[in-house]
Amino acid sequence: MAKNTKGEQSKNNIIECASSLFMKNGYNATGINDILACTGLPKGSFYFHFKSKKDLALSVCFYFGERIGSMVLNSAENRKWTEFINDLMNKMIASAEDNTHYGCPFAVLGLEIAFSEPDLAEYYSKAMKKLIDIFSEVLKFSNAPEAEIDALANKAFAIYEGYLLYYRISKDISLLNRMKTDLISVF
Repeated sequence: MAKNTKGEQSKNNIIECASSLFMKNGYNATGINDILACTGLPKGSFYFHFKSKKDLALSVCFYFGERIGSMVLNSAENRKWTEFINDLMNKMIASAEDNTHYGCPFAVLGLEIAFSEPDLAEYYSKAMKKLIDIFSEVLKFSNAPEAEIDALANKAFAIYEGYLLYYRISKDISLLNRMKTDLISVF
């Protein structure tokens, strides 16, 4: 596998630092100088890779899409609904116990930018739709009635997001265990 160039490493560093800061502090409360302080890079590095903070936020969305999408797809691979939920939730609970889980980035950041950056929020909405699609595929693999798959996937997603928002606010890990129970009961 080829190594990333120094420029690619700098760009990835900016995206990773921004994703962490956006999740911890919010999009609006995180400035470019905060991101640069996290990376240790000069201001010129930021503007070499990104036209604006909004441009960076789009890259952060794709970063989260890849990271979370991979985790969810990995949990879903060749698993029926209950196995899928157990695997996915065990990963989330382990992250919460390590203090590295801050909720769903698509919902957290999407809520913050929904009205101030509607074109950017659209990308976060599409990422959420991909999660619903994965839920649908697992339900289909689990032999859920075809006519009920869409409703079940959307119900599961509502449970998923609701608990993750509640967890983000309360930091109560027991909510993730409740979420596991409620998601398993969807099908």
